[in-house]
Amino acid sequence: MLTSFVNNLNLEPVSGKVAKRLTLAALAFILLFPLGCTSEEPDTSAPRRQIIERPADWQGALLYIADKAGPNPAFGSIRIYDNTTGFVEKTVDQSVAAAPAEMYVTPDGGTMYVAGSENGRIDRFRWDGNNWIRGGVTIDTPASAILAMASAPGGMLYFTASDGESSGKIYQLEMSVDSVDKEPLSVLQLSEIRGIAWSPDGNTVFLSGIGQDRMGQLLIARWPSLENLGQVGLSGASEVNQAVTSVDGSRIYVMAAGRIYIVEPGTFSVTGTIEPSGSVQTIYTDGALSADGRYLFVTGNQAGEQASLYVIDLTSYSLVKKVGHVADIAGGMQRAE
Repeated sequence: MLTSFVNNLNLEPVSGKVAKRLTLAALAFILLFPLGCTSEEPDTSAPRRQIIERPADWQGALLYIADKAGPNPAFGSIRIYDNTTGFVEKTVDQSVAAAPAEMYVTPDGGTMYVAGSENGRIDRFRWDGNNWIRGGVTIDTPASAILAMASAPGGMLYFTASDGESSGKIYQLEMSVDSVDKEPLSVLQLSEIRGIAWSPDGNTVFLSGIGQDRMGQLLIARWPSLENLGQVGLSGASEVNQAVTSVDGSRIYVMAAGRIYIVEPGTFSVTGTIEPSGSVQTIYTDGALSADGRYLFVTGNQAGEQASLYVIDLTSYSLVKKVGHVADIAGGMQRAE
């Protein structure tokens, strides 16, 4: 077969020495890159980070996007996207945090925690200067599935989860010792907590999810007492996901099925919605703000299609840009520099 392949190469007549070199090169190519080769093991390599020259007034974002399904549903991946230059790197070694729902990158850029939506485990990665490397630390949590993860003002990391009986739980992850508090905070008003965000001063927490009446809600509470300050109904929301607080804290953007809800916490009211894809079939999962707070980056899934990234100008609520194929099934997203 190999001889037939070489003989069938359509090459111009060349000297014997050059022909020999070409044949050896073809042999090497086939041996190094076998056709149709597949592997069940996760690809643990990660491309080198590209050095990106950014102007001083750059207002873009480096976005970490959890991919629950690709390239292998058992492992998932984290895709990193620069909204100015495109994708810059990828890590897919998710042998423990199955179908990653969310990730958190520390402010120094040295550590990344990846949370599994199917087994409630958290993988810790470290940045070695070129690649994200699994740090050999697996954090077992009391949760059976992690739904969302975010850091509170002050640096503490929290995640919302299901423990098999209730999905209205909030756990604290102590990053200095990589351990999770065994006793969670419980939110009785919500049967599922799909999103968690805080006011800029850290005194108020916003919890998005499904109420005990099975309707979409945003719960506004004091932090950390969880004293209920009010609940905002999200009319027509069959699925509710992560929430994002505006820079000044005057608006909360709640990702949901078909639309993004704009909530004013000061008046406990929904003041509008955004539908960047134009399709009620799109399920928006998470969002992040640009450096100046003007742009909202949102991931969206639609049945039969790969996930897309939408860039929304919050001064007009207009769609600025759509980027396709950012994940097979997008989970959480974080902006980091």
